[in-house]
Amino acid sequence: MPKIFQLELLTNTVLNLRQQITPANSSVGTGTFISHNGKLYIVTAEHVAKDMQLDFKVIVKGTNDLPIELSLEDLTQQTASINWINHPLADLAILELNPKINILQTTLQNRFLPSENIHQPKTVVNRNTQLTVIGFPMGLGAVGHFSPLTFRTFASSGFLSLARFDNGKQCTFIVLENPGVGGYSGGPVIDISIYENMGMQMTGMGTMIHGFLHGTISDQTGGKLAAVTPSHYLFDIL
Repeated sequence: MPKIFQLELLTNTVLNLRQQITPANSSVGTGTFISHNGKLYIVTAEHVAKDMQLDFKVIVKGTNDLPIELSLEDLTQQTASINWINHPLADLAILELNPKINILQTTLQNRFLPSENIHQPKTVVNRNTQLTVIGFPMGLGAVGHFSPLTFRTFASSGFLSLARFDNGKQCTFIVLENPGVGGYSGGPVIDISIYENMGMQMTGMGTMIHGFLHGTISDQTGGKLAAVTPSHYLFDIL
């Protein structure tokens, strides 16, 4: 059975992707550190990854909740290119890591969520399962103090075929009860597997990522839906 991770520990597995555009403006998104078959990766949304240039920063949690900035060279030992692997259909991208040894043995220790904790079957999450989204809406939570924001929600749909908001491609999504906020994109949508029942803390079948936040789909009436890329797509590119 997959391990159960407390929410506070899960904040160590997420990271803020940040590309400075002007001194006052940055493109931001959320990623997750995962491990699979002995390899280390960052997972995020493709539309977040494509905005990252060679000087982008990965911001993680340091001692006393101070943010630590890591560079492409720190994480991959490359400086000439960013070798994202993009899913051909879904809004997902992964970056295989080859960290500098001192970074791996210090800053990156205990950050990688095993792929056993990512839902692989092509089955939808139950609407009664409480989900938690972790990320950096509007870039909050990664400057001054490292403190990713969370919100709890439920799936309001099974699988739906919708057009991606970024490129219009038809893809399968899960829709949440709550709308998303820019900056959460790429962030994990997780069944923590810990919940309250009549004042008692109960555990389920293990912490499980069910998807990664795609973004907000809206129309001219002002209606907004948070669309989640199901996690089974990730295993197509791992």
